[in-house]
Amino acid sequence: MATKLAATKKPAFEIANLLDDAADAIRDRSKQAYGAGKMSLDEYMDARARELELRSELQVIVATNLSAVLQQATEAGENIEQAIVDAKTRIESIRSVKNGLKIVAALVTLAAALASGEVKTIVKAGKAVADLT
Repeated sequence: MATKLAATKKPAFEIANLLDDAADAIRDRSKQAYGAGKMSLDEYMDARARELELRSELQVIVATNLSAVLQQATEAGENIEQAIVDAKTRIESIRSVKNGLKIVAALVTLAAALASGEVKTIVKAGKAVADLT
């Protein structure tokens, strides 16, 4: 049935509305014809059975469509959750690189201080490296 619906390229709710309208028309016409004596009780009951069949199809279409929508929503939720996990991993990688760059910068500062020979600058740069590691 899903293939037939997909082939029509009509939204399921549009098809459901058309089936509902057809069921209403069968009900109204059969009531009028039976009330006017133009239809026997058996014919009236057959018409009501056709109406109920259409309404049953309508319920199947709506349920199938809702099931598909729920499945899509579930998949979207899973995709969002995975995107959050991926983003957290990337953020952690960025933080790691950032911390690595801070350590490298502190080591370069320490190397410059050692090259200058100034004890106060060397102690300060050494403390900065120690704090980062």
